[in-house]
Amino acid sequence: MTETVLNVAQSQKIAQPHIEVEHLNLWYGEKQALMNISMQIPKNSVTALIGPSGCGKSTFIRCLNRMNDLIENCRVEGKVSIEGKNIYGTGVDVVDLRKQVGMVFQKPNPFPMSIHDNIAYGPRIHGVSKKDIDGIVEASLRSAALWGETSDRLKSPALSLSGGQQQRLCIARTLAVKPSIILLDEPCSALDPISTSKIEELIMDLKKDYTIVIVTHNMQQAARVSDYTGFFLMGELIEFGQTRQIFHNPRERSTEDYITGRFG
Repeated sequence: MTETVLNVAQSQKIAQPHIEVEHLNLWYGEKQALMNISMQIPKNSVTALIGPSGCGKSTFIRCLNRMNDLIENCRVEGKVSIEGKNIYGTGVDVVDLRKQVGMVFQKPNPFPMSIHDNIAYGPRIHGVSKKDIDGIVEASLRSAALWGETSDRLKSPALSLSGGQQQRLCIARTLAVKPSIILLDEPCSALDPISTSKIEELIMDLKKDYTIVIVTHNMQQAARVSDYTGFFLMGELIEFGQTRQIFHNPRERSTEDYITGRFG
């Protein structure tokens, strides 16, 4: 299996990847959760990660902003480079890294404060001057396709928004600190079809300015929004390539079985 993974990774070489993962392994205590993952993700693209529950997708994306550092007895080996710099190397400022690599979670998690203050929170703690805050709030909400729905109620509680609006608010909050990469961990799993459609449209629009990695159990969603797809199974990256190739001409039998619903 490892030889197959390496061959697939090598066949997908990208001239100047935004994110390059080389031989990544991760353990929770004695349990190995990721096994020899290698992947190159190009800039201004959407990469979808698919696979059964518990196969390592969410664990993997948390390696890209070192969120797994917060888990006791978690150990990482290998290399993750962003714009050529190994984020697991010495002297890396993890706060700066998480500013560069924003993350939106499965369940919308707005802060218990106003819509405006949700967006302003990040820039404030990073020292942005008060006179610039309002402009950042508006620009972030516009980028998240939420300004038209909230411009007249910025002082209202964020929790008064619908679930889909709350998720777009969380995306706007991420954009406010000017990341270059956005990680989305099943961002639509708690949303209705209309809200899901709005998030998908937003993802496709945002890739003009950001590199996006999305974990999804919805294979139709992966096919709709992504340029590249990686199939994970039991902690291994089984196959990675352009989404059209993965869905229409997978190289591995297990990929085909998962996509066609034979297992998972």
